[in-house]
Amino acid sequence: MLTGRLQLVRCCRFFQCHFSAWSLCFLLALSLPSVPAAQALQTNDIIRFTLHDKYLIVVQATVNGQGPFRFLLDTGSTHTVIEPSLARQLQAPVIGEASLTTVSDVRHDRLARLKEIRLGSSASVSELSAVIDKMDQVKLKAPGVRGVLGEDFLSQFDLLIDYKKHELRFDGPAPAGERCRIETMGQYHGSPTTNRLLIDVEFLDVSAGKVQLQLDTGARMPELFPIRNEDISVRPWAGSMAFNSGPNGTSIHSHATIRVGTTVVHDVDVVQSRRGVAFDAVGLLPASIFNRIYISHTGGFVVLNPAD
Repeated sequence: MLTGRLQLVRCCRFFQCHFSAWSLCFLLALSLPSVPAAQALQTNDIIRFTLHDKYLIVVQATVNGQGPFRFLLDTGSTHTVIEPSLARQLQAPVIGEASLTTVSDVRHDRLARLKEIRLGSSASVSELSAVIDKMDQVKLKAPGVRGVLGEDFLSQFDLLIDYKKHELRFDGPAPAGERCRIETMGQYHGSPTTNRLLIDVEFLDVSAGKVQLQLDTGARMPELFPIRNEDISVRPWAGSMAFNSGPNGTSIHSHATIRVGTTVVHDVDVVQSRRGVAFDAVGLLPASIFNRIYISHTGGFVVLNPAD
């Protein structure tokens, strides 16, 4: 599962303006021992979740037969993360070390092997490797969280998220509605990134065509990164008001309109970062701006706001 290719993972630090994402970084797995491919037990479970700050999804998960423990469900994190105290409690064997390169430094985190992570009665993935991280900033926003379920876990299933009912459904039938394509692999400086959910988005206040954002359950607001000069994040915004927030002078555009396929979302605030970050997309698209969202990892599409 972990190879010598470039992977994206979140490093559990915050931008100054809001919680839209933890500081983004690359995970380069070097000379790791062989890890068996993750095995998923497919299910049609309906699982209840707790919603923090109207966007953070917290679920109860059992790990290696112990728990349940509180985990953040995050489509923007490429890999599952557990805190050090949970790794010790589980006596999870350390299988190697990963080099994590953030926008400001390089650090090394340990990787632990987990026998199984399970949600509900039968939604489970076995033989998963997890990054060991303190997650201090995550726990400030979601107290009691012991880990993060990333796309290495979630990509084993098709998933319906219902923000109104606070329910998850794993491997249920695809609902009727427009199927918007997602890319599960990206590129950063010519190297592949995996475990991604990249989707084309239009900002109707800017005549710049479509841009590719990461569909992210861990983002509070849409966020744009100034990666390239021609990106949408540096173009003028019509019909919206911008103001500055935070020590980095981050701009927030209010009353923006977003379109994904034929689905239009009005009156949203968009954060425009002024400092470039190492990332394989133009920015982040919060899943929580939709009432319901169906993510088909097997089919490579999402259905936005499907009917009940």
